[in-house]
Amino acid sequence: MSPGDPLDRLIADWLDNTISPEDFRALDARLRTDPAARAALRRAARFDSALRDWATRHELSAAWAGADVAEPAPPLTRAASSLFRRWRWPLAAAAAAALSVATYHFGTLSAPQSPAPSTRELADGTVVELNGAAVITSDFTATERRVRLERGEAHFTVTKDAARPFTVTAAGISVRAVGTAFNVRLADTGVEVLVTEGQVRLQPPSAPAAPAHSTSAEAAEAAAASGRMLAARQRAVVALTSAAAPEVATLTPSEIARVLAWQHRLLNFTATPLGEVVAALNRRNATQLVLADPGLAALRVSASLRSDNVHGFVKLLETGFDVRAEQRGDAEILLTRPP
Repeated sequence: MSPGDPLDRLIADWLDNTISPEDFRALDARLRTDPAARAALRRAARFDSALRDWATRHELSAAWAGADVAEPAPPLTRAASSLFRRWRWPLAAAAAAALSVATYHFGTLSAPQSPAPSTRELADGTVVELNGAAVITSDFTATERRVRLERGEAHFTVTKDAARPFTVTAAGISVRAVGTAFNVRLADTGVEVLVTEGQVRLQPPSAPAAPAHSTSAEAAEAAAASGRMLAARQRAVVALTSAAAPEVATLTPSEIARVLAWQHRLLNFTATPLGEVVAALNRRNATQLVLADPGLAALRVSASLRSDNVHGFVKLLETGFDVRAEQRGDAEILLTRPP
C-alpha cells in the first residue's frame, strides 16, 4: 500500500463495527477491484471471533468472496489456515446473500432492516429495551410483578419495590429480581440471561420435588438448590433441549458491550438534565458513569451521540461543561466538578 492509503483504517473500523456508511461503501468498492486489499482483509480477519461475526453482522458484497487464484498472499499459519477453510464457504454464502439484496436495491448495499430497538416503560416505572421484534406481556398485581418474554431479546432496568418482586419468564425459565438490571434472550435452543446490575435468581422450568420423608430443612435446601443466584457481569445459558445445568460465566466489560451492542443507536438530548443522560447511557453500557457531585445531575446537556460512545460523551463534558472525569477500574468513570 502507498503512504496515506486508508485501507488499514477502513478494515480496522469494519472489524470493530465502527465504520461509517461512506467508509463502508469505499471499502466494499476497494475489495471488488483490488486483490491486494482482499488479501489484507483476509489477514486481518484470521481471528475466529471476527470470522464468526461475518454471517450475522456484516454485509460486504460477494464480488470478492471467492478465491482469487492468481492472488499473491503470504502463507497462513496452520491454525489460521484451518479457520479460513472452516469459515470460507459460510462466509461466501453470507456475502452472496448480501449481494443479492444489494442488487435488488440498485447497488445501495442495504439489507432488509429488522425493526429498530425500542424502549417501553412499564406501569411501575421499569424501563424495558426491546431488541427489534421482541414481544413482552406484563401482569402486575399488588404483591408481584410478572413479565413474559414471548420472543426475542429484552433488557430490563427494574424499579425497586421490595414488596413486589419482579419476575421475567421465558420458555418456562424465570428470572427474579427486586431492583436490578438484566438482559434476557429467548432462542430456539435456550435462554440466555446476563446481569448488568445487582443480582437475580435464575429458576429452571420445574423445581425438583423433595422426597416425602425429607425434613423441613432438607426441603428448604432442595428449594434453594433449584435456583441459582447470578451477580453483576454473570451470564447464564439454559438449554431448552436438555436437563443440563445452566452454563454460567463472568464476562469482561468488553464482552458485555458485545452482547448488548444491539441496544446502541443515536440518542438525541436537548437541554436534558445530566442525571437523565447518565441513566440512559448506563442502561446500555458496561462502563458506568457515576455522578460524585449531586449538583451535576441538574446540569442541562444538549448532544447527539451513539449510545455506546461513553468516552466521547465524557470528553464532551470535560471540554464543554467543565466536568472532571476519573477512570476507576475497567467499568466505572467518576464525574465531579473541579475544585
